[in-house]
Amino acid sequence: MSRGEGVHLLAERLARIPGALREAFGQPALRLPFDPRTLRRIRVTGLGSSEAQARLLAALLSEQADFDARFVPTGELAAGTPPGAADEALVVFSQGLSPNARFALRDAARWRHSVLVTSVSEDDADPERAAILDGLREIGALLVPFPGGDERGTLVRLIGSMTGMAAALRLARAFGAAAGRPAPGLDVAPERICERVEAALASIDARLSEVPEGAFDQPIAFLASGSYAELLFNLRLKWLEGLLRPLPPVWELLGFAHGPLQQAWPQSMTFLALSRPDAPHEADLLKRAESVLDPSRHRIVQLASTLPAPLALFEHEALLDALVVRRSEALGLDPTRWPARGLDAPLYDHAPAQAPRPAGAVRKAHGNGETRLAALVWPDLEARLAGGRAIAVVPLGATEQHGPHLPFATDTWIADALAERFCAQVPQAVRLPALALGCSSEHAAFPGTLSLSPGTLCAVLRDLMTSLARHGFARAFVFSAHGGNYEALRAATPSLRKAAAPMRLCVFTDIEALTRTQQRAAAAHGIDAASAGHHAGEFETSILSGLRPELVRRGALVPGVLHPAADAQHLFHPDLRPNAPLGTVGDPRPADAARADAYLDAWTRLLVDHHRAEPEG
Repeated sequence: MSRGEGVHLLAERLARIPGALREAFGQPALRLPFDPRTLRRIRVTGLGSSEAQARLLAALLSEQADFDARFVPTGELAAGTPPGAADEALVVFSQGLSPNARFALRDAARWRHSVLVTSVSEDDADPERAAILDGLREIGALLVPFPGGDERGTLVRLIGSMTGMAAALRLARAFGAAAGRPAPGLDVAPERICERVEAALASIDARLSEVPEGAFDQPIAFLASGSYAELLFNLRLKWLEGLLRPLPPVWELLGFAHGPLQQAWPQSMTFLALSRPDAPHEADLLKRAESVLDPSRHRIVQLASTLPAPLALFEHEALLDALVVRRSEALGLDPTRWPARGLDAPLYDHAPAQAPRPAGAVRKAHGNGETRLAALVWPDLEARLAGGRAIAVVPLGATEQHGPHLPFATDTWIADALAERFCAQVPQAVRLPALALGCSSEHAAFPGTLSLSPGTLCAVLRDLMTSLARHGFARAFVFSAHGGNYEALRAATPSLRKAAAPMRLCVFTDIEALTRTQQRAAAAHGIDAASAGHHAGEFETSILSGLRPELVRRGALVPGVLHPAADAQHLFHPDLRPNAPLGTVGDPRPADAARADAYLDAWTRLLVDHHRAEPEG
């Protein structure tokens, strides 16, 4: 490739940035398969341009969503997994899964949750990279893809560094949503970010026309204010990798007088001031800095962003990308040739080839992981049982009427969805098929309801406990999505524990806590307790609208009995039909599928907390 072709390649990638950024933001919304509030800490790492994305995510999580999140150098993780990793999450950014980035992934199974943010796709032709992705899926890691994988051939990255920042923003929003922590600073519409990036790229020639000739031939330093200065790692790297010039320092404006001024004073120097609209004091600080500099040797070039920090980084990245391409053209550089090309193998060939797959590693419910007993084969389960910590999750449902608008399998489908979420948060958990029959005598007056006697349900569960204990499960967790099972479960728990021995058994029977949780979750969305209801009301209808929207009969949504109290059992027993002729306790009309995840997550948190509070014995 000729020198001119190399510059053309870089310019072509620059032109593709807006489209790639829109593609990155246009991917399906991220949903975390775990509750981040259960984490003690989130550690984020990355190398090269991926370090900038990792630092951005750590800043977004800590400053915008109030998580204990921090950036850690990958070299620190190469020494081994830090103490406490079992209660922490690891997020690794690596655009191309470089060999040294694999040090962080080597012990991914030792963390409570692991996340890889990468542009390497499932169909990558490189067998090592494909093996890493397969290994991470095997242990249940969350994979967050972003476009821009095909940027080989140049040292400096343009597309992937921008789309990787979009992935960081999407991931930060997912963490905030999963924890119920609104982050107004992250609510800028993606299209506005894309438009500002596009405008920044288009404005570079006009901006450069105002810069005196020769300003960029002298040493460069970046000026920024506050903690934003800590996010500019990749801009410095762009200058070094794209123009093969010394790595510029970043000086915080208020600290400029404390040393940096003395370093800059004797030499000619150009200062790139990366300003932003949410730092009104910057204008005064820049004027003060300019007043003490020598205009014959020093020049401040302001690159202003219209977005607030930390999102200003998108515009500043675009401006530096365009500036580097223009300077590369002006200097006659060949971006495909750099001084140490082909000489750096010893710095990479000591890295691990792939992430390990520990024997018996438990798959979780996300990625290609599998927690359903029904979908496993017996050697899969035998490998998991060999670790001595496997947990059987036994969800109970029912086949009973749910008003004129919801199907008979409502409780069973909800139980299965809860079990899936439970297993995503509890390592070593394997979920049994939801039991589709329960104690539903209070609904027997409605045709189609199938009911077991409490004794029959207890006998079935005793036999299940005996089977699970015989196979070597260490623990079992039993819960019900059908309220009619709770009294039978309470009465049966002692005999179930006896049948389960030596396996530990945890049974959730606190229906009062469940009702409070459901009413709080509904209230958070403006739904009163009476409408949320106790049976087939807004709460259950919203969940089914998310799980099986095609089976919710929207034309039959009519209010039932409205009972706002937490305890409405007197309506159900001995027979619900005389008290609620439609079979509905609540008002399903306000139901919205958009609330399904929030409702299921609140319910799951209650179950997981109850499970974790139970001593392991």
